[in-house]
Amino acid sequence: MSRPLLVLVDGHALAYRAFFALRESGLRSSRGEPTYAVFGFAQILLTALSDYRPEYVAVAFDVGRTFRDDLYAEYKAGRAETPEEFHPQFERIKQLLEALAIPIYTAEGYEADDVIGTLARQATEQGLDTIVLTGDSDVLQLVNDHVRVALANPYSGKTSVTLYDLDQVRKRYDGLEPGQLADLRGLKGDQSDNIPGVRGIGEKGAIALLKQFGSLDQLLENIAAAPKRYQSLLSEQADTARFSRQLATIVTDAPVQLDLEKARLGAYDRAAVMALLQELEFGVSSNLIKKLPPVVQPPVLAELPADLPAAPTVQVGPTQLSLFDGDAPPAPATTAAMSLPAQIVCDATALAEVVARLQAAPAFAFDTESTSLQAVSSDLVGISLAISPEEACYIPVGHETGEQLPLAEVVAALHPLFADPNKPKFAHNAKFDAEVLAGAGIKVAGLAFDTMIAAAMLGKRQGLKDLAFYELKIPEPPTTIEDLIGRGSKQISFSAVPIDQAAPYAIADAVHTLRLTDVLRRQLDADPPLRDLFYRVELPLIEVLTEMELAGILLDQEYLRELGQRFAQRIDALVERIYEQAGGEFNINSGQQLNEVLFERIGIDPRAYGLSKLKSGGFSITAEVLEELSQLYPIAADILAYRQLTKLKSTYIDALPALVNPRTGRIHTSYNQIGAATGRLSSNNPNLQNIPVRTEEGREIRRAFVAAPGHRFVAADYSQIELRVLAHISGDENLIAAFQQGLDIHAATASRLFGVEPEQVDKNQRRVAKTVVFGVIYGISPFGLAQRLGIEREMARQLIDNLFAQFPGIRRYIDQTLAFGRQHGYVQTLFGRRRMMEDLRASGVRRAAAEREAINAPIQG
Repeated sequence: MSRPLLVLVDGHALAYRAFFALRESGLRSSRGEPTYAVFGFAQILLTALSDYRPEYVAVAFDVGRTFRDDLYAEYKAGRAETPEEFHPQFERIKQLLEALAIPIYTAEGYEADDVIGTLARQATEQGLDTIVLTGDSDVLQLVNDHVRVALANPYSGKTSVTLYDLDQVRKRYDGLEPGQLADLRGLKGDQSDNIPGVRGIGEKGAIALLKQFGSLDQLLENIAAAPKRYQSLLSEQADTARFSRQLATIVTDAPVQLDLEKARLGAYDRAAVMALLQELEFGVSSNLIKKLPPVVQPPVLAELPADLPAAPTVQVGPTQLSLFDGDAPPAPATTAAMSLPAQIVCDATALAEVVARLQAAPAFAFDTESTSLQAVSSDLVGISLAISPEEACYIPVGHETGEQLPLAEVVAALHPLFADPNKPKFAHNAKFDAEVLAGAGIKVAGLAFDTMIAAAMLGKRQGLKDLAFYELKIPEPPTTIEDLIGRGSKQISFSAVPIDQAAPYAIADAVHTLRLTDVLRRQLDADPPLRDLFYRVELPLIEVLTEMELAGILLDQEYLRELGQRFAQRIDALVERIYEQAGGEFNINSGQQLNEVLFERIGIDPRAYGLSKLKSGGFSITAEVLEELSQLYPIAADILAYRQLTKLKSTYIDALPALVNPRTGRIHTSYNQIGAATGRLSSNNPNLQNIPVRTEEGREIRRAFVAAPGHRFVAADYSQIELRVLAHISGDENLIAAFQQGLDIHAATASRLFGVEPEQVDKNQRRVAKTVVFGVIYGISPFGLAQRLGIEREMARQLIDNLFAQFPGIRRYIDQTLAFGRQHGYVQTLFGRRRMMEDLRASGVRRAAAEREAINAPIQG
């Protein structure tokens, strides 16, 4: 008969590991609160609870000074001071545990390991099995027939957990038993905890000694029988070994008592947990909510801090959502809004009623369901419309089964409304919906709000489901698309979803969009520059990008086929030349084989080029390495050319024809106005902005894009746009004067930088001046500039200092921008576009990188 299961969580160990593992992610709420450690901790905890399904769970934390500190003042000395951002996240972790009604155990004078050891012993005595969830391998000494350890490693990108039982411990430590692990640390010491151990004995030697003698005590009683190389070490450091073991041994009699009723999993207030997740902005896409344990009995209300939002009020009955009255509060979350009767429009009478209501309404929100994420290639499956949270409907037109109106009839009824520029409309990712509707014959005009663009500008996550959850405070997360169509190889088209299941999902999207419009509009109104940017630039741009994407671009496929053949011939010639120089065939794409050819067959000395070994063995042979090697070794130049040509061929020449839309015969890339942090457009499927332009090969590929008969391509560019923006934004008089006088800006800069007349500036001085100016506005350091120009670092520093002396406005702009960023946590453009820069308050490498980005962001934006 199986025993009940208790999961004991090493709170501090997991919190620290989550903090450092996810620190670079920089996950924050839209208010700027760091949340990455909380998210990592929650992910590990809830995944474990979902996987192991225990009946009981408890968490242990450290509480400060312990008996080990009294025994040994140097215990854990040398550990870095806890980073400032850890403390508020640690408090949030405790809030999460309180909300889940998971008891926290501590004991004055003892570490969390000791608390866990004590609770695990008590659990075994009470007839339970225990799994200890931790990130600290020290706890493996607790493993026995009824105690296992789940060792979490969040550093691998995706958290991995290894479950250790007796056999796994023996395997890891070459046959040692868990009871010998404290002796092992007594011998080899522990650098992370500053446990001294016996100097001169490492882990391998310590394991061998314990396998021979069984225990530290037996070893020290029989030192003469130990290998000679260890005898003097053990004789001289016997007391240190015993003392180190004492520090390493987890005690199991700490002053704590396991209370199983309090530790029963599932006795929590789900609404309180939802409120906290909404406060932290852990949305639906995080998957945390799906891993929450089921509430198994009437909840014990968790005591959350007073400053957390109350659980959403559930209100049955009609609510009013004002879209135009600036003083009206947002509509509360309601049961009706989340579980609307799915009004499915599938006959002519109902359609006419919907059209009449839309005509009478001041505005409406809409959303489309389609067969694909590629809008131009997609077929319309259905349209959802919302006038208020209680008045919404779904019009199916492309489901595989079920009663629905003919597409042509729906298009004829709705097109006049959608095409009316005086009828305000709201959408989430309106560009996609407008393109899907255009494919069905419905033009969209009068777009008045896009909740996805607004959310991005406000620094929020952009998914509709996430926004609905943490902005509208709905009691439960909405249904996701994967809930309906599945994932991976088993995923079905939305057209295969039954209409009665599709309708509630689609209607919720339209209703959420409607309600979010009101909420986000108010938030934009609170920031006039951002609001003006949204309405003056971003919202009108949606229609422009929609037309661009629908138009697409024509590809000369015959030319591209010929170009592919030419590239293939050049690649074949390079391969033959490389084989000849290498003395035989090998896999050029294999790093291991390339290492063998370059450093063994040809005999290149990697140390001469400062190459360091990879953990996997061998050396990383990057493009920079090949460029340096090519100065003496022609094979390196050929390998570099081979890499460049094969990448261009596979990425563009081979791939582009497959992206031609069979309906239009053109390529329809997707332009994203919120995809780049600077505010620039980005392009994907395919990325047309990334085709090289400075190489002849890149220009050959670009020639495959052609204008339709009777049309021309027109190219336009700003002259020195970045420097003009710099002149304006910095107000530097000398830089402004150079532009106003129509001077060659780089020659003018060089003239001042080197103290010569403009007509005396040579090409090299102009090049240096250009590099210095652009380097500075990209936040370059003297070290970086020295590398770029091939000069000494001190000379690079003098060039930068001289630039600031001649153009003091640039220095002033940099100082003011960084000061503003540190104070507010973001920098902004002249139009008010923000780029979050919390790392300006950090230290070291992260702060230096943030400073470079902060200097450049207002100019790029």
